[in-house]
Amino acid sequence: MNDTQLPILKDTKDPHYRYKMPKLTAKVEGNGNGIKTVITNMVAIAKALGRPPSYPTKYFGCELGAQVAMNNEIYVVNGSHDEAKLINLLYSFINKFVLCQKCKNPETSLSVSTSKQIISQKCIACGHEATINKSIHKLTTFILNHPPDNVNGDAKSKGGKVSKSEKKAKKGSGGTSNPNGNNSPTNESPLIEDGGNDLGDDDFDENEFTTEEYSKRMSELCINKDIYKNDMKKESYNLFYKLLKEKKEANVLLETQIQKELVEEAKKLDIKDKAPLVLCELLFTENMFEEIKKYKMLFLRFCVENKKAQKYLLGGYEKLIGDIYKDKLFNNAVKILKQLYDEEILDEDVIIEWSAKESKKYVSKEMSKKIREKIAPLVKWLKEAEEEDSEEDDEQDSDEKNAKKNVSNAGSAKLMNGKQESVESDDDVEIDFSHRVTEGIKMVSSKPVVVVPVNADVATNNEAVVGQDDIDIDNI
Repeated sequence: MNDTQLPILKDTKDPHYRYKMPKLTAKVEGNGNGIKTVITNMVAIAKALGRPPSYPTKYFGCELGAQVAMNNEIYVVNGSHDEAKLINLLYSFINKFVLCQKCKNPETSLSVSTSKQIISQKCIACGHEATINKSIHKLTTFILNHPPDNVNGDAKSKGGKVSKSEKKAKKGSGGTSNPNGNNSPTNESPLIEDGGNDLGDDDFDENEFTTEEYSKRMSELCINKDIYKNDMKKESYNLFYKLLKEKKEANVLLETQIQKELVEEAKKLDIKDKAPLVLCELLFTENMFEEIKKYKMLFLRFCVENKKAQKYLLGGYEKLIGDIYKDKLFNNAVKILKQLYDEEILDEDVIIEWSAKESKKYVSKEMSKKIREKIAPLVKWLKEAEEEDSEEDDEQDSDEKNAKKNVSNAGSAKLMNGKQESVESDDDVEIDFSHRVTEGIKMVSSKPVVVVPVNADVATNNEAVVGQDDIDIDNI
């Protein structure tokens, strides 16, 4: 065990300086995408400083542009970081949030007024009182949303005990009670960050990292470019998800300017192709048929002339009708897919290509097969319509027709060999769809959706049936 003690005041010349803290010790664990730095004595350091251990840990995450995790007295910063750099950041934290602004004594306490959004600091040694300016650092917003346990605002005054908010963090609970003892909510969220994007936390204000700054910081920190790219992708999806959720809750998603901003943000984050999967996850419920109409323009902005984006949309479609809302939506698979086609969000060739091969990427292989059997009448109808269009073009130049035929045959050959480009062959990181559905999409009651069942004869006759009457696919 490292018993080395450092002065809390950096570079002090006083040989009798009595305020000490343990020297920060860190251990790098894991490899590849899972590499992380564990601060092994953060609790002891925080006790010496009289601050909750979440504060310096969060400060590290802000400065390093990295996720942090705080659970069961284990404090982790994602990525590989050496002790010397972390110690320098710790002194920076001490200077901003621990030392008295007047006498530079560390015997200070914090108090938070959540109603007035003010952080106050009082020095026990000299009696100086001051407020900490919110613009001093992004951590101030975190402190306002995660106040210290007691009125004086420091764990030290209670014998180094961990605050209530710390205990909630250890349990992974996102409580909403105010640790200050009143009944006003603090919107406190769990401190555990299991793949969510800490940097894009709603705690942060307008001074948080821009996309460009975040990319630059992550690039500087990661030695291995592959690690950087994969971590950055995961962060990008979570950033976009939180932004989309914020706009949805503000009820502004139908505004043209907001939609354009979302597209631009997806481009900056380099996830425009996969963005429809996030849109499906957050915007669609068991009322999917009506919601397609509602959010048509937003989906069009991502999917028009973008076959890759359409494939990810189909992935979201599979997940929703074959898993999340299977009981409500599976029997309406044809109706929903037809609606996506009628609204010109999906192209017929993309639907046909997607239907030709089962995939276990979003649902089980068995469910994927059932979905494709269910929508077989629609696929047959699309193929027949495509053939009719081809016949109408018989007057085209024969060379042009042969060229198109060769391209089509080449595409079919690739598909048969399993080599055709598809979503599954994409080497990008996989998005965890289901965990966000649990948090984002709520299973709410709704008006019943008209069921369009397909009977057992569909596989052979390729005809959709409701009751005893045949249905024209055009009227779905």
